[in-house]
Amino acid sequence: MTRSVAWHPRAVSDLERLPWRAAALVDEAVQRFAERGEGSLRAVTTDERRELRLYVAPYFAWISVTDDAVLVWRVLRYA
Repeated sequence: MTRSVAWHPRAVSDLERLPWRAAALVDEAVQRFAERGEGSLRAVTTDERRELRLYVAPYFAWISVTDDAVLVWRVLRYA
């Protein structure tokens, strides 16, 4: 099942601050996850809140997933 992708304005800003090749890899990983469900996805609990993180070393995209959409909230460096 192919899901649409929506980028929160803060995630767009995060992506724009990355080197262009890194930004392209993150975008490609998000699109691949939305289209095929592939990628390094982990559920992480922080401050009693569950987050889904799609990892694209050394970054991750904080996402929410519904039946028909992937919403990207932030793109952050973890290492």
